[in-house]
Amino acid sequence: MKAGYKRHYILTKCTRCVLILTTLLWFTSTVSRAETTATLQVGVEYAKLRLYPQAVDAFKAILSQQPTNVDALFQLANVYKLQDELELAIETFNKIFPTIAALKNAPLKARINGLTHLALAEIYCKQSQLDTAEQHAKAAVRSSPTDADTHYRLGYIYTHQAKFDEALAAFKRTLARNPDFPEVYEWLGLIALMQNEPKQAVGHYQTAIQKKPYVQSAYYNLAKAYRLIGNMPAATEQLKLFHQMKTYYDRTYAIESALTEDPTDTTLRLELAAIHLEHKHISAAIATYQSLIRLHPDRTIGYDKLARLYMNFNAPQHAIPLFEKVLELNPDTIEAHVRLGWLYTQSKAFDKAETHLQAAIEKMPHLSLAYHGLAEIYTQKGQLQKAIDTYRYITEIEPDDSDAWEALNNLERLKREPQTTQ
Repeated sequence: MKAGYKRHYILTKCTRCVLILTTLLWFTSTVSRAETTATLQVGVEYAKLRLYPQAVDAFKAILSQQPTNVDALFQLANVYKLQDELELAIETFNKIFPTIAALKNAPLKARINGLTHLALAEIYCKQSQLDTAEQHAKAAVRSSPTDADTHYRLGYIYTHQAKFDEALAAFKRTLARNPDFPEVYEWLGLIALMQNEPKQAVGHYQTAIQKKPYVQSAYYNLAKAYRLIGNMPAATEQLKLFHQMKTYYDRTYAIESALTEDPTDTTLRLELAAIHLEHKHISAAIATYQSLIRLHPDRTIGYDKLARLYMNFNAPQHAIPLFEKVLELNPDTIEAHVRLGWLYTQSKAFDKAETHLQAAIEKMPHLSLAYHGLAEIYTQKGQLQKAIDTYRYITEIEPDDSDAWEALNNLERLKREPQTTQ
């Protein structure tokens, strides 16, 4: 590897796990028994939650009865890869090739073959065995030529081998199949820098950040590109953003590492979600709360946190069922009743809104916020006297409630005004 490239690569650790468990289709589900499919799904769920020992047990249970089950072999090998048990992963992936040799379904055979070679290419990259990785990546391309990930992996390998012309060609093929592939743009930026084309690098890194804004290396390398073209203010701004992203990465990495030891730790997952929200990485926060729900489906905390997040982003269709689940688990959660009252009012489901607000008042008779909600419902329904009576009651229990006084005065004035007829 060229010395300059090696130094630059230190801040361009742009890896991509192309074998995402949640997106894989069962290869042989049409012939698998129902209980086998269910066990596979349980194992995948364990892997998504990083409960790797449980995932391994699930897949091994299938293989003990069906040693050539391709689904279980692939998923088991992938879990070994996720655990960095790379030799076990290689051994298990290699068991797939003789298993699929007899398959008569040519497209299915090609897909499995391509994914398996792709996984092996990724592993050998991690082991810095680039020549072996290259051979597997080429085999993956031959088996799955329409899959953008196969071409990306080959371009990744060529870049590490400093074969930049071959890398550019592979990345071009990747983008032809998937134009929204942020890692490709990072590597294109790196190649442009290595070929002394900083203006091109600026454009590539800007695109990478636009498509995936939470990768620290892109900001650092964009700053370098700006510095090379003499735009120091832009370079300074990107370095500032880099330090922000690095802080974010360091904090999340520390928690992710701790979760490897105890994936069920609720406090750590709540802290992780809070950090994601602090940096406006909403999709990561949502995924963290969803993981918490899957780990602890009988506890309200995950449902409540995710519901509040959806509520803040004006997504009542997602928030409402989550708050309803909170109440299913704990009917005494007053705030869930109040929030549902507000959400149902916003969607004009006034009867449901009133039911929840009355439930909150029953549990806390002087809860002025719930009375505010009722008054709003009566106002929207044109029941002015009921709204006036409700606001008047609020001023009795909360004499300093200026919002209630203002609403009360406005409604009484409106009621006194003569009604015009058409």
